Amino acid sequence: MNSELKYKKLYKKVWGKLENITPLSFDCGQLCNAKCCTGTDNNGMLLFPGEEYLYAGKGWCSVKDTNIVLSDGYVIKLLVCGGECPRNERPLSCRIFPLIPYLNEYSRVEFRLDPRSFGICPITRDPVKYPVEEVFIDRLYEVFPPLLKDGKVVEFIEILSEQYDGLMDIFRKISGD
Repeated sequence: MNSELKYKKLYKKVWGKLENITPLSFDCGQLCNAKCCTGTDNNGMLLFPGEEYLYAGKGWCSVKDTNIVLSDGYVIKLLVCGGECPRNERPLSCRIFPLIPYLNEYSRVEFRLDPRSFGICPITRDPVKYPVEEVFIDRLYEVFPPLLKDGKVVEFIEILSEQYDGLMDIFRKISGD
């Protein structure tokens, strides 16, 4: 099976398991007027490696290169849309927002609040008031193992983890912790 077909099959399976589940028991977009779905022509959501194949020829979005390059030269892509998309075509980053996968010191994946969401997401601003549903987190642990068999995905998550650590260091310095 070629890599395009492999990735299309992989992400469609993962997306399907995340189709009808969200971080809160209600539409969290109601809390903030869906700020995570707004942007410009230059910002969007990072695509997991190979996920861009699912967006070829789609009129509602564009796929752009980022400055994130994996060790084999593969360039991570950014999905940019006008703020609305077919819900069943949301990329994985949108489906798991405001969480990101993180590889801990034991090289095991865990899910953490994405510090890039701190400025726009009520869930990350007040996680006590708006805790992420356990069933949502459990589902993430259920769907990620097949992704973790792909070396590009693992390397991408390693990069996300390094970015997370860097941003959290900055936040700690700013807050005086």
